Amino acid sequence: MKEGNAVIIAAYAGTGKTTTARLHPQTVVDFVCMPYKYYLKQDDDGESCKANPDNIIREDWPDNYVDAIKPIARGSQIILIPTDLNVLRLLRLEEIPYYLCYPERSAKETYWERFIDRGNTEDFIDIFIGRWDCFLSVLEQDDFGQHLVLRIDQYLDDVISGG
Repeated sequence: MKEGNAVIIAAYAGTGKTTTARLHPQTVVDFVCMPYKYYLKQDDDGESCKANPDNIIREDWPDNYVDAIKPIARGSQIILIPTDLNVLRLLRLEEIPYYLCYPERSAKETYWERFIDRGNTEDFIDIFIGRWDCFLSVLEQDDFGQHLVLRIDQYLDDVISGG
């Protein structure tokens, strides 16, 4: 990955965005989308509010999120974002390069266990495991982003750190 310019990595749920940012606080930003995507209640934090069907989407989503990414992308950090297809579409339209990081298809059971272990809701799991093949197909077909496919035993940090 290039030095001197920000690198945007759109990483699938459960790949370790938050952990990677905690391990590398000087160089990696976990740019969470939840406050940009939804009107959240003050007590909405962590994994339990993700994919909550009661969340109300902001009318300026995803433009507000991409607009917030742009100033950070001028720096030299690694910016981790989710693999939201609307965000990726806007990045493509604005010719802002990104990497896609997602698991190999055989890791479905492993990710299901990760989601359970970290306290994700059934609604979240239904989305990311229930639509596993569909999501991965769309990511695999993306011809704009560079692809980082994680083996079943890998996390995002393994790829960033060269492990």
